[in-house]
Amino acid sequence: MLKSSLMRGLLLLLPLTPLPALAQSLPDYPATYRGELPCADCAGVSWQLDLWDERYYTLRQVYHGKPQPLQHDQMGVWHMEDGRLHLSAANEAPLLFAVRNKRLTKLDSDGRLIVSRLNYSLRRARQFAPIEPRLQLSGLYQYMADAGTIELCELGMRLPVVAEGDNVALERAYLTTRQRPGERLLVRMEATLAPRHDEAGYRLSVIPQRFGSISQRQRCDGAAVPDTTLQRLQQERWHLRTLAGKPIAANVARPYFELDAATQQVSGVAGCNRFGGSYRLSPAKLRFRQLASTRQTCPQPQEIEPAFLAALKSVRRWQWQGGDLLLLDEHGQQLASLMPLLH
Repeated sequence: MLKSSLMRGLLLLLPLTPLPALAQSLPDYPATYRGELPCADCAGVSWQLDLWDERYYTLRQVYHGKPQPLQHDQMGVWHMEDGRLHLSAANEAPLLFAVRNKRLTKLDSDGRLIVSRLNYSLRRARQFAPIEPRLQLSGLYQYMADAGTIELCELGMRLPVVAEGDNVALERAYLTTRQRPGERLLVRMEATLAPRHDEAGYRLSVIPQRFGSISQRQRCDGAAVPDTTLQRLQQERWHLRTLAGKPIAANVARPYFELDAATQQVSGVAGCNRFGGSYRLSPAKLRFRQLASTRQTCPQPQEIEPAFLAALKSVRRWQWQGGDLLLLDEHGQQLASLMPLLH
């Protein structure tokens, strides 16, 4: 078992430089990656990382050399940036990996390669064999037509709830608390995410293991979504910096939009015409819906306006880059970048 002082002596961190050998494309998915990685105060950590189709991941870490193996499960979102795989989960430190063929190599917190005699790589398994993580979940639960679903606050994804485990307590609490049929109410519980395989592939379902609480709140509150960057995104006015990779000229009136958290409405100016609609936002996803704009006569031809509105309709994901907001399509390709200007 390696002591922490010995570990620090063995690790040499490279300067933060471009990594031309790293893959610039997405790793294959769905896929399972496994490996035994070092641990500062235990005999080692067994990792299993499952990358799902829709940019979600599940991860299990089992710590060995303790009085009993300690297991830690998590679920979050993943994306590629500068050839690195980024894993993000609520209340967890971000994880970064270099992507090389069928191997993921863990990087330090600054995205630098770790030079060591120890193994820092996860190898892709021959078959996708996802774990069943057990997690503390919060989400908007709904029970209709003898079936339950939950939209997870941390991820914004909707999953079916299986009539197993502590589901009876969950249904009973919902039927007692709801004020009208079909309401979505905020619940908290300990649950297992169970992969189910059918002709369409693998799908996740929620099995309640220990019902926690339910409230009459019909939206995820700030405590349920600890990522405070969501608040910032909905408090500022975002002005277009680049569109399709091209910077907006300084002498052009910059299109902008702003998000109203209270009404879940988006509004802004696309050029000379105003536009509006609704939106759905989560810590990884953003989608604009029912966008409509005015059709007033503009004093000069508008080239940016139709392109900007078309880009907004294609947005599926978002992320930060420095202080800028990046809007991405369903494949993770950048559509536009915007800079904040307080209003």
